[in-house]
Amino acid sequence: MGKKVSVIKIIEENDDLNIILEELQKKLNYNISMDNSKQLIRLLFKLLDTEVTDYVKTQDENVFSNALKIIALLDKTVASSTFSENDAHLYYYKQARLIIKLTGLIGEFLNEEMEDNLNEIKERLNLLNFKNEKEISKKFNSQISDLEKVLEGKRVLKICETEKQLEQEKQNIENGKMFMKLLEKCFECIETESDDIYYYLHLLNVLKSQIEVPDIDPVYFEQLKSLKKSNKSTRYKIILSEIEYIMKNKHKVNSPSDTIAKYQIETDLACSDISSAQSIQILTYKQVSPITFTIDSDSLETIKDDALSIKREKDGYTLGVHITNVGNFILPNSPLDKTIYKRFRSLYLPGQAIHLIPKEMSKAYLSLEAKMPRNVLSLYAKISKNGEVQSYTFSNETTSITHNLSYNLSDRILRRETTASEEIDYNLKLLEHITSLLENAQRSDYRNIKDLFREISTETPTLSEKIVSESMILYNSSLAEYLSRFDGLPVIYRVHEKPTASSIESIIKNHSNPSEDLITLLKEIYPKANYSLENVGHYGLKLPAYSHSSSPIRRYVDIHMQRLYSLSSKGLTVQELETLQKETEALVEYANKREKELKLFQDEYAHAYIKTFKPNNRN
Repeated sequence: MGKKVSVIKIIEENDDLNIILEELQKKLNYNISMDNSKQLIRLLFKLLDTEVTDYVKTQDENVFSNALKIIALLDKTVASSTFSENDAHLYYYKQARLIIKLTGLIGEFLNEEMEDNLNEIKERLNLLNFKNEKEISKKFNSQISDLEKVLEGKRVLKICETEKQLEQEKQNIENGKMFMKLLEKCFECIETESDDIYYYLHLLNVLKSQIEVPDIDPVYFEQLKSLKKSNKSTRYKIILSEIEYIMKNKHKVNSPSDTIAKYQIETDLACSDISSAQSIQILTYKQVSPITFTIDSDSLETIKDDALSIKREKDGYTLGVHITNVGNFILPNSPLDKTIYKRFRSLYLPGQAIHLIPKEMSKAYLSLEAKMPRNVLSLYAKISKNGEVQSYTFSNETTSITHNLSYNLSDRILRRETTASEEIDYNLKLLEHITSLLENAQRSDYRNIKDLFREISTETPTLSEKIVSESMILYNSSLAEYLSRFDGLPVIYRVHEKPTASSIESIIKNHSNPSEDLITLLKEIYPKANYSLENVGHYGLKLPAYSHSSSPIRRYVDIHMQRLYSLSSKGLTVQELETLQKETEALVEYANKREKELKLFQDEYAHAYIKTFKPNNRN
């Protein structure tokens, strides 16, 4: 925190860009020179992103002010630097996206007190020079306009709430008129295919949760029926379904608990409820002692299911990826196994987490805590100096993790802002080097789709996040490829097919609006990943084989993959393979179905949570 404050203070106290550069170099040990202003710009964008995130979380006016000071220095640096026009445009574009993010004024948290900040942001956007990129400028201004509409709508609702002196009957009549007027506006927008539908639908939802809605005239249901029969796009059909739900359930406000009950989600799963004594076994494997790291969030409650090790060899490196062995811990077809099969995966919801495996059991037996012996399924990959995977082996082992690190601490060590120990620092830097080699060697000719989405949305993974991500990709692809060598073994692949020319043409034809969100378009063009017994590869990662294997505490499919590894060395009979084939086919069908169900549940739960969450609940 101290370094961030120092940077803000430097910007406040100095007008001369050369002095700012010198002071930044002294305070942060950054080797910045006027000949390479891009280094300073990258640093300023990191600082700006930090301030933006803090403001969205806290809405602290001082943080907002700090962000504006960094933006002003960015303007000054870009204007005084010598680089190409394309580079300048990129920096302005990234700055504009961060300004949009800076609003932090979405949904329930937008109020009149923030109107000055909204105007300040609008002025900053108007100052940016996009030259020929009129559509980009139009998109940003459209987002600000949408926020202004929401703010105006909230003023209308505030008037409704403050007119307490009116008689209740008169108030209900007025509110009912407002509801009907908004309903008419929604129908009008659908008929004309206006994007204002989102604004009026938002107001309709908020108003419905705050007033007693009168009986709706049957004529509105007839109008709804007529619009549903018309030849509208899928987007408007979904909106009509939402309006129909509001009209038919006008007195009911969905709650998170209602949504949990609707989807029959079990929120509590205690060890005693699933007869743990009949469900688990603790096996003994060969004891190994590599220098291993877990890298996770700062929370003490985090369940750790993966660890890494690295060893420098004469002709390259040996990267170890160690995954806690849940498959051999939970007995197949036991009470616990049947329960987590139904649950399928952990759910991370607003305000709570629903774990696949009882949390106390994970902490006691599975979480990779430092100095605690744990059973793991380890991958050891021999990697050349240029990042080529030359060979690999898997083995069931027992190990004790040497260090539990957080993402925050790991990033600070890698940025040379702090130190832990010579051993930790060296191995972390070695891990960063080898995983960056893997990333470049495997996808040098291709932009990972997830990376592209992050780039567009200005969300860049940190150094430690890249280490973990690349290591897990290697593990998942290697286990899929390894198990595919065994004839008759039914492997569950995570497949992602290549988009067809016809699907791209269809998307372009149906989305002629130039302000359509680019991320939404890309997600619609690319097919959804799913589980399959047929390996068609993973187009999004440019890998010939891929699986879900690295998160067995969070996903049931990963547990099944660990069990397949154990079965691969047992020489199964033809009859045993046929039985396993049927069981795995059933799991794949269930997994794809359950994924869709849980996605619908999470979306509906989040919607219910937001609607019942009031601004004054915030800390």
